[in-house]
Amino acid sequence: MFFGQQNKTAAAAPPSKQIYKNTKVKRSAMDRNPVRQSSSGAGASESSEQEDQKTPSAAEYMRNFKNIIAPGNEASMTREFNPQVAYEFEKYLNPQKLKQHVLKSEKLRSILEHYAQESGTPLKQMERQARAIIDEIGLERNMAIIRWCGIAITAIGKRICDGFYVNSASMANVRKDMGKCPVLYLPSHRSYMDFILMSYICYYYDIEIPGIAAGMDFHSMFGMGTMLRKTGAFFMRRSFSNDELYWDIFREYMYALVANYHIGVEFFIEGTRSRNFKALVPKIGLLSMALLPYFTGEVPDVMIVPVSVAYERVLEEQLFVYELLGVPKPKESTKGFFKALKIIDERFGKMFLDFGEPISVKEFFGHDSAQRMQRAGVGGHLQKLNRQEVELVKQLANEIIYQQQRRIVISTFNLLSLYYASQLYAQKSVTLDELARGVLHLKRIFEQLGAHVSTTPSSIKADVIDAVEIHSNILHFATGRLQFTPMAAKQLAEQIDVKRLKAHALCPQTMAVAVPMLALQLYINPCMFWLARPAYLLLAALKEQRNQQNQSTDISYDASLCALHAHVTTMDALFQHEFIIESNREAAEFETHLQLLLDERVVEVETSGRIKVQDNECSHVILAALAPFLCLYYQLVVTLRKIPLELEFSNKELLVRVQQHVEQLLQQPGASASHVHPYCLALDNLNIAIYALIQRGYLVKSRDSGQMKIASTPGKCLRELETQLLEYCQLMPFAQYSTAANQQAQFHIAKL
Repeated sequence: MFFGQQNKTAAAAPPSKQIYKNTKVKRSAMDRNPVRQSSSGAGASESSEQEDQKTPSAAEYMRNFKNIIAPGNEASMTREFNPQVAYEFEKYLNPQKLKQHVLKSEKLRSILEHYAQESGTPLKQMERQARAIIDEIGLERNMAIIRWCGIAITAIGKRICDGFYVNSASMANVRKDMGKCPVLYLPSHRSYMDFILMSYICYYYDIEIPGIAAGMDFHSMFGMGTMLRKTGAFFMRRSFSNDELYWDIFREYMYALVANYHIGVEFFIEGTRSRNFKALVPKIGLLSMALLPYFTGEVPDVMIVPVSVAYERVLEEQLFVYELLGVPKPKESTKGFFKALKIIDERFGKMFLDFGEPISVKEFFGHDSAQRMQRAGVGGHLQKLNRQEVELVKQLANEIIYQQQRRIVISTFNLLSLYYASQLYAQKSVTLDELARGVLHLKRIFEQLGAHVSTTPSSIKADVIDAVEIHSNILHFATGRLQFTPMAAKQLAEQIDVKRLKAHALCPQTMAVAVPMLALQLYINPCMFWLARPAYLLLAALKEQRNQQNQSTDISYDASLCALHAHVTTMDALFQHEFIIESNREAAEFETHLQLLLDERVVEVETSGRIKVQDNECSHVILAALAPFLCLYYQLVVTLRKIPLELEFSNKELLVRVQQHVEQLLQQPGASASHVHPYCLALDNLNIAIYALIQRGYLVKSRDSGQMKIASTPGKCLRELETQLLEYCQLMPFAQYSTAANQQAQFHIAKL
């Protein structure tokens, strides 16, 4: 079992030659100190040897993935199902008895008596209301429907996918620890396919299918809601903050599902699908509810299984791109579901699913039995986590997100998108040979950092061609060079209901540039877990190199490292809500990332402390990954600086202002505007950036009205933030980002 109690004091230490001596990190890539390297590049041969030693283990790890829908591997949906239960009891409840258990519990009775007395409602009426709420929430189980769904998933999967690849070794590792305590499965969430895959895989490996938290939008779908409920879904309202009775009854059902039921529980800690394909800030509401039986002492422990789901091509990809640009998603409906079945004529490549090392909550929190509160008999409406427990849950939630991201498989198209973007921003075209070489180089870099990459070196050109074919709606080869696939005339001419738009109505010219570039960026974003901090460090090195050129005082090696670390910490704080990489391993990761930049001859740190940065292909790729986010934050602040200090505005009004401002820049002749990327139009990321500015005190938001205004707090000056962001943008080796896409879009629209 993985037990992750972190040492925050050690993590906060400033860098030195032994920066991470007290930080425990498992990855071998993190077991190296930065070498004192002169301009001779002495560490390069050592790096090559380390990579050679690492490659077999990376390849061996990927060999653990088994295609469970390959011919001969398929699960029999008619076989007897005798699964391993998550939590073993002498006597097991069925779904109906679970509901009765909740309804008859002393805790629920005390809740109902409390509300009856408070509202003056007869107790019998409160009981009827409680029964109706539990019937709305509660899961059911019908093996015939589960088997039928399994047959359908196998058939559709074989038609649209190149395989469902599951890490059999990690699944076996999870299974061996089951039975002793409740189990929570917490997958990453990029697609509606996530919970379908989880149930299918549990059936395949003879593990009890967990109860799955689903939103009420599925409940209202004719036929679909019933089918999902009978396969193990339990339903929750998206928002019930004003309905305290519903909140308390849902919490009691969740309490019983964890403490008294045997199947395990699955939910998405991010709360919703990530439309930008990177981790979201964890929501701790459901996790707190699920851990309440542990804090009350009713269960001895809780086993948490982080699950990483990766898609070569996400089913909802195009839908997400349009949503990011402000086009609202269609309402979930049965008709919409069957309409979506047209995807069976498309290819979506491979799907990968990996299970993280199980986390023991008891060990993670460092508890012994005496430290846990014995409050199981307290009225349900009084059972709430205290401030210290909430803080522990937040730390656990961050660790879960961290473990999810570490095991997400990086595909050939992820690396191809990143490499192509770096060349595109430098106004260069790319051939198949150049792509193959670039992808292989990136594979080595990512594996050095500890990532799992699906690319096969022996068939690299075939892999690249196949990846482009799968994503032919985004990219294609023309005259031997890679370029964007133009949007269809029907898409450009499509009329959008302006009243339903989330922000500004973008013109067809802007859409023609933004749609392909946002789609490309979505597949770069999974790489940001690995590249965000190396990019911070590279920008820090560029900044320090310039500072050293302008100063005459002596420089020392340790002082240079401390300066680099300070810059990285500043950027970490700025982007902490954008890239969820908080793990209390900052010190060790600083060492790893510095070593990478030294190995790749991007950065040199001489014994004197003098820093030199080389402008090469590796530096371009790393900076290209971060550039769209820097541009977005910069353009947001530029927009805010134009708003009068006394003016109040809503979130939507701000989004409209930013999109209008960015569209004007993108439409300048020849796309000549600097520091603007079409990704600056992405609403989800703008909302994250706005939230970050609120959290850091640059914006003030009214709790009552939701209106915002620019803060007048001392030390929170938007002009200084704009200057800081502009400085980072100017350190980038790229002038414009959308020139090629803009030229291609103009040519395509003129042809139409």
